[in-house]
Amino acid sequence: MNTNKTLLAFLLALTDLDTPLSQAENKSIKEIGDQLDAQPLAWERYTKPKLLEMIAANPELNQRYQTYYNQLDTKVDIHPDYLPTEAEIQPVNTPSSVWGMKGHKPKSSPTGYEQQINNIVIVVSRTEQPEAAVKELPLDKLKQFLGTSEK
Repeated sequence: MNTNKTLLAFLLALTDLDTPLSQAENKSIKEIGDQLDAQPLAWERYTKPKLLEMIAANPELNQRYQTYYNQLDTKVDIHPDYLPTEAEIQPVNTPSSVWGMKGHKPKSSPTGYEQQINNIVIVVSRTEQPEAAVKELPLDKLKQFLGTSEK
């Protein structure tokens, strides 16, 4: 669940971000999403270090990420019902995006737990403002599960 914890903590930290991300951070998130989509098996070797580097460079994001990561670390299992469904992700997904028009049909089902989290990150990473897009997703159930619904 290490991959899931890292990505979930990142998404939750983005929802609480008070300041907009810089252009460089937006570009980095887009690259991370593209890499996660194109080569999910490169997570440990390439994608995760790049994501952690980007998070560490933003003190506010890093602080929130660490808080959520530690909370996720104490949970044994997070039920998929706490994550946004494909239908809930769809409004954030920009249909005019080049990514929506190109590419191959996915071979794996988007209903798998890990794939569901990857899909959320990929969709959010391809928006103009990832920190605003992630706030449109219903992550309240997950925050309540973690006990952080006060924000």
